[in-house]
Amino acid sequence: QWYQRRVRAAKSYEEFFGSGSISLSYVFIGSGILICLIGFLGCCGAMRHSTFMLLMYFVFVLMLFMVQIAAIVTILVFKDDVKKQIKDAALTKLGEFGDPAKSDVATKPIDVVQKGLDCCGIEKGPIEWAATQKKATYWIRTHDNDVPDSCCVKETTNCGKNEAKATPDPAVVHTKGCETALYDYLTDNMLLIGGLGVAVAFLELFGLCGSFMLRRAILHGY
Repeated sequence: QWYQRRVRAAKSYEEFFGSGSISLSYVFIGSGILICLIGFLGCCGAMRHSTFMLLMYFVFVLMLFMVQIAAIVTILVFKDDVKKQIKDAALTKLGEFGDPAKSDVATKPIDVVQKGLDCCGIEKGPIEWAATQKKATYWIRTHDNDVPDSCCVKETTNCGKNEAKATPDPAVVHTKGCETALYDYLTDNMLLIGGLGVAVAFLELFGLCGSFMLRRAILHGY
């Protein structure tokens, strides 16, 4: 049940922020399988003293390392475009919120994100759910100045009644927009993310050096 909840939450985040035509879940699964296969290749090469396998391991790890560097550079260069894409996707979901036909791709993802990040709306907070903003186009058909229950600090039925305003009660609803909440979360965890990145890079470099030295030793009959 815990795993299923995590999978559903990950899917909701993916739907909310927009992942393009390729599912992020499949990208992560594919990357994990590729890393396992490369590691297995290196292990077999070392055990069998196969210079060919060690060479292939070296090449694959080097390619993986270069792809990661390229990905980081691309994100840094096009970070503004990435932000705009995420914002546009989220605003589209906001407009579809409450539509029964869009429950799985809009309503549920927004509810999960607002609960998970303790936020409300996209940019400006609860005010974006107001009829005057004309952003939550489907929601405002049946709700004048209400926010979804997932915006509430303590979620109960209709707890967001009349809270879609510029100065909502912070004891009742979360006042931070989800865009800001996401960036704050990433900033707060930047040290952890950076540390994991450095650790992965170090292991890859260690694998490159180790395979190169072992292959060289085998070739020279050490």
